Amino acid sequence: MNLQRKLKVGLLALAIVLMAAAVPANAQQLYKATFTLPFEAQWGNTVVEPGDYSITVEDALGQKVIRLHGRGDLAIFAGPVTSEPIGDNGKLVFVNVKGLYTLKAFNAAAIGESFIFPIQKARGERASQQVTIVGLGSN
Repeated sequence: MNLQRKLKVGLLALAIVLMAAAVPANAQQLYKATFTLPFEAQWGNTVVEPGDYSITVEDALGQKVIRLHGRGDLAIFAGPVTSEPIGDNGKLVFVNVKGLYTLKAFNAAAIGESFIFPIQKARGERASQQVTIVGLGSN
């Protein structure tokens, strides 16, 4: 490999690294709220302990990212989004799956968006009809 080719490959690698590092800096925070989670809950593939948390919605290069801040930060790339007026206060909606509360929806009322999350369960299993709602405080 000649020197010119090595230089091009090195510059390309540097450009990729710089672009990847810049993505979080370009994220624009659209929403922030606080809440107390009174129970252990499943958020995607992560189990979150009870406690005080804040939640943010960010727009990073056209992709909505939901971040949970508290006893460890968790980022979730948002799934389907509905845009409609959903009231004055935000809320988290959980369903009980085999005794574990599982995040089903996050309503960010201040920005008029509701985020729906897939619930992982075994084939043929149904989530119980028990729905638990955690209200969000505004920040």
